[in-house]
Amino acid sequence: MIRFVRCWQDVGLRLKLMVLLVGFCMPVVSAAVNSEDALQFSGFASFGAGKSSRDDMAFLNHTENWSFRSDTIVGGQAQYQFTDRWSSTIQVVARGFTFDENDKFDPVLEWLFTSYQWSAETRFRVGRMRTPLYLFSDSLEVGYAYPWVRPPVDIYNYLRAPLANFDGIDFSTNIDVGEADVDIQLFAGVGGGTYIDFDIELSPAIGISILSRWDNLTLRYGLTLADTDADSEALSAFAENYTPYIPLNPIFREIRDSHETRDELFTYHSTGLQWDCDSWTIISEAYLTIGPGKDFSNDSKGWYVSFSKQIQDFSPYIVFGYYKNKFSDEIESLIEASKILYPVGIPTPEFAALDKLREINLQTVDNFNEKGKSYTLGVRYDFHQNAAFKVEVEYLDSTAQLTRTTEATSKLDTVLLSMVIDVVF
Repeated sequence: MIRFVRCWQDVGLRLKLMVLLVGFCMPVVSAAVNSEDALQFSGFASFGAGKSSRDDMAFLNHTENWSFRSDTIVGGQAQYQFTDRWSSTIQVVARGFTFDENDKFDPVLEWLFTSYQWSAETRFRVGRMRTPLYLFSDSLEVGYAYPWVRPPVDIYNYLRAPLANFDGIDFSTNIDVGEADVDIQLFAGVGGGTYIDFDIELSPAIGISILSRWDNLTLRYGLTLADTDADSEALSAFAENYTPYIPLNPIFREIRDSHETRDELFTYHSTGLQWDCDSWTIISEAYLTIGPGKDFSNDSKGWYVSFSKQIQDFSPYIVFGYYKNKFSDEIESLIEASKILYPVGIPTPEFAALDKLREINLQTVDNFNEKGKSYTLGVRYDFHQNAAFKVEVEYLDSTAQLTRTTEATSKLDTVLLSMVIDVVF
């Protein structure tokens, strides 16, 4: 499997350009087949406000001052039906806050794909699509589609940036298994982007998603394999500082090169459950990421469980979440091995600088070992058939940078107050 995945890596960029070109041009060909066009527009928006209980642990860009950008988003979608079988879809989103270098409210192309409906049950797509990692992947930006102000950060933090979309192809079909209705989706493509100071490239990613519905119960399992390049500005700054020491011993080359990941296989498992029982709704998801166990890699896991109850137009809810990240110990092991060869305290300026470098490097690496938990209490009010108002209080007890935008060296807690109006049109 690893050899199969890696055989794609040299054509990643070409594949990315090809699928977008096909996604744009194929409808032009199919349009000649049938001139009876069908164009549909839809849109969604969320207008949010929030603040946290402390400035030194900002969540998104929420601090002790009110923020009106973090949960604010506007999006539009158009679908063009060229024939009974061919169609194209485009979605553009403008966010008030991002983890990458996009300025606030810059329009971003989220979807651009062409679909071929082989039969009532089977469909092929090519272009830019949402990566099917979780229950709410397809509706991630549509706040009206889920009960909370935002999807639980213990699970959905990664979808905000590098893993959100892929450029490639997918195949989906629907089958009946006993009394269950089962959707199966296979996909392959390339993707990547920036998350805070992490640069991540997937070339390629391949996976499967299986969604089963039976009465009021929905179950989901997903598996994604990704050939990954990854690095962090915080660690890359240390890496080059070891270069002058390489002539002394090859171990310093190993230390330098271990600060990034190139062409390594990461595996993502995800499960989900939604049970609608009378006026109660229970939603729970979990994921497990398994890295190569060396260089700049990690193993991580997270889960949440949500309970909500419909009381006329109101839906109070409570959410419990957990997240843990275990960073590879290879960098630490190599640095400790170098201390055996060149002990701390050698009385020369050259080795005094090395001692300081290794000390700070170890502290920085340790910061990637994160864990946290969250508790959320909120209520949703559907005041219109296409609009809802939500307010929630979330308690975060965490060192995890993945749930916020500031780095902590010790465990911190904060309380976040959020309000949002979600609309679809």
